[in-house]
Amino acid sequence: MQIRIEPSREIRKNYNTIAKLCRESGAPVFITKNGMGNLVAVSLEQFCMRESRIEFRERLVDIEKNRRKGVKDFSVAEVRRRLLGLIENYNLLKLTEENEYPAREKHPPE
Repeated sequence: MQIRIEPSREIRKNYNTIAKLCRESGAPVFITKNGMGNLVAVSLEQFCMRESRIEFRERLVDIEKNRRKGVKDFSVAEVRRRLLGLIENYNLLKLTEENEYPAREKHPPE
């Protein structure tokens, strides 16, 4: 990741240029004031992706804490069994041993 550093006066003069730089590069732009770090500008897309990753990691930490406390959870095999049962109950797809993972139908893009 390439770090860009710009003085705060640049954001006042060239907001559109800095916003475009953030969107196109995906990299943050560090804004300084009087030669000291002050702000970081990122595109909304990059900000949302970062927040999603942080939230996901926090959920994983909570899951691991619960696992270490001995909280009962489902194994992968149990989740798979339950999902297949739901699919079969709703007659969405009949699975057999020979046809456990049928090929997906290809639909044209909408």
